[in-house]
Amino acid sequence: MKKISTKEWRWAAIFSAAVMALTCVPYLVGAARSGDDGRFSGFVIGVEDGNSYLAKMQLGAHGQWLFQLPYAIEDHPKSLVYSFYILLGKLAGWVVGTADPLRLHDALVFSFHAARVACGFGLLLTSYAFVAELLPRVRQRRLALMLVALGGGLGWLALALQLPGVPLEFYSPEAFTFLDLYSLPHLAAARMAMLGGLLFYMRAVRATRAGGAVWRWLIAAAGAWALLTFIQPFYMIIVYVILAMHIAILGVFAFRETEGALTRGLDMGATAVRALWVAALAGLAGAPMVLYTFLLMTADPVYQTWGAQNVILSPAPWYYALAWGLLAVPAVFGLRSLYRRNVLAWALVAGWLAAVPVLLYVPYNLQRRFAEGAQVPLVALAVLGLTAGLPTVKRLRLVGRRGWRYASLGLVALSLPATMLLWVGGIVGASQPAHPMFQNNDQVATYVFLARSVPPRSVVLSSYQFGNAAPAYGYVVAFAGHGPETPHLDTKLEMVAQFYDPKVDAGSRRDSFLLIGMPYVVIGPFERELGAFDPADPKQADYLQRIFQSGDYSVWSLKTGP
Repeated sequence: MKKISTKEWRWAAIFSAAVMALTCVPYLVGAARSGDDGRFSGFVIGVEDGNSYLAKMQLGAHGQWLFQLPYAIEDHPKSLVYSFYILLGKLAGWVVGTADPLRLHDALVFSFHAARVACGFGLLLTSYAFVAELLPRVRQRRLALMLVALGGGLGWLALALQLPGVPLEFYSPEAFTFLDLYSLPHLAAARMAMLGGLLFYMRAVRATRAGGAVWRWLIAAAGAWALLTFIQPFYMIIVYVILAMHIAILGVFAFRETEGALTRGLDMGATAVRALWVAALAGLAGAPMVLYTFLLMTADPVYQTWGAQNVILSPAPWYYALAWGLLAVPAVFGLRSLYRRNVLAWALVAGWLAAVPVLLYVPYNLQRRFAEGAQVPLVALAVLGLTAGLPTVKRLRLVGRRGWRYASLGLVALSLPATMLLWVGGIVGASQPAHPMFQNNDQVATYVFLARSVPPRSVVLSSYQFGNAAPAYGYVVAFAGHGPETPHLDTKLEMVAQFYDPKVDAGSRRDSFLLIGMPYVVIGPFERELGAFDPADPKQADYLQRIFQSGDYSVWSLKTGP
C-alpha cells in the first residue's frame, strides 16, 4: 500500500467537510421555516426514528445512564443498549438543563446533528484510509471517496420507469453511505469503528517482522471493535463473518502452496496462522456486548417482543442488482487486479463480498443489516476495475486516459441522481411545513405541558402520530408511538381506536383506562380522526378532568377530590 500523504489527507478532509456541509442544507432550511406555521422536528428523513433517538437522549438529559423503552408501558429492566444517544443527551442536558423543554429539545436536536456531522466526517476519512488500502493511485482513491460519499445505484431509473417498490438508495443506510451521513450519526460511528478495526487487523497480520507492531495493531483493532459493540452490537457479527472468510481463504492458499513457495510474496501458511490468532484475540473484545445483547433480547419478554417486531428484511434480489449492479461488473475486473498486487487485502474483500449475497437472505429478521459497509470495498474494486482492469480487455476499447475519463464520468453520472433526489426532496419537504417534519404550535405546547407537569415516565395515551414525538420533548412514555419499540403495537393501536370511539361502552373505556395505568389522555386533531370521544361528557368519562388546553389540543387526567 502506498502511504497516504499529507496532501492527500488535506484533500480528503476538505472534500469530507464539504459533503457534510451539503447534508446540513435541508436541516437549515427546516430550522429557518420554524415559526408561526409550526416547529421543525429536526428531521427531514426517517422522522419517526429521529424522534425515538431524541427520546433516548431525553433519558440521558434526565440523569439516566441506562436505557428503557420510551414507548413501552410494560415493566422491563434497564439496559446498556443505545449508550451512544444516552451519553449524547447527558451532555446536552448538562449544558442547558431540563427546566425548559423547548430549550432542551433544541439542544438535543443540535447535539444530534453535531454528532452526525462529526461522525460522518470521521467515517469519510476512515473510508478513504480503507480504499487507500486497495487503490495505489491518488486519483483512484479520490474517485472512490466521491462514490462512497455521494454515490447511489440505478434506483432513480426504477422510479422513472415506475417499477414497484422503493429503491434501496432511499431507505437502506447499510447499502449506501450517504444515508448514514445524512441522518444517522450512530450508524456512521459504528461503521467508522468497523472499518477502522478491519484496517488495524490487516496491518497486524501484515506486520511480519516486528512483534511489537503486531500487538499495537491488534490492540487498536480490539479497541475499535469493542467501541463498535457499544454503538451497534449486531455489526460485530458481520465482522466475525468477514474474519472467518478471510482466514478460510488464506488457509486454502496455504494448503495449496508447495513447501518453501510463496504466494504473491507471502508465506500463506504463516500468514493464515497469524490472521487466526490476531482475529481471535481482537474479535474477543466485541464478544461481551454481543452476548449481553443476545441474552437481553431473548431472556426478557419486553425486549424479546421489541426484537421480534424489529423486522428489517432484504427486498428481492433485483433491488440489489439495481443498487449495486453498476459497481459489480467493473468490480470483477478490480478483484483480478487487486489479487496481483495485494493478496492479503484481496482475500479480505473477496471473502466479504462473497458472503454478502448469502447473508442477505439468511432466515433472520435483520437480513438487510448484513449489507453494512459492503459498498466501500465494492466501490474501491469498481474504481480499480475501471482504471486497471478494464483497459486490459481490448474488445471493450477503454484504453488510456480517455477511456479512464469516460468510464469514470459515466459511473459518476449514473450514481448521483438518486442521491440528488433524496437531498432535493429533503429541501422541498423542509420548506413546506407539514406533519411529521413539523409540529403545529398547539401540539408543541401540549408536549411542553406534559414535559413540565407530569411525573417522570408517566404514560401518555394518544394517537400514534402524537405519541411518536411525546418522549422526544420530555421524560414520558407514549402508549403507542413507534413501530418496533411499542410492544404489541397492533393490539395497542386497537385499544387506542376503541378508547376514542364514542360508540364504545363507557364501562369498557374505563376498564381500558385502568388497565393502561390511568394515563394522561390527549385530545387533538389526530385523536378526533379516530373518533369523537368527548371526555367532558360525564356519560362517556365521568372520571376525567381537563388539566390543559391549547387550541385544538387538551390533556385530561384522573379526576381528583370527592
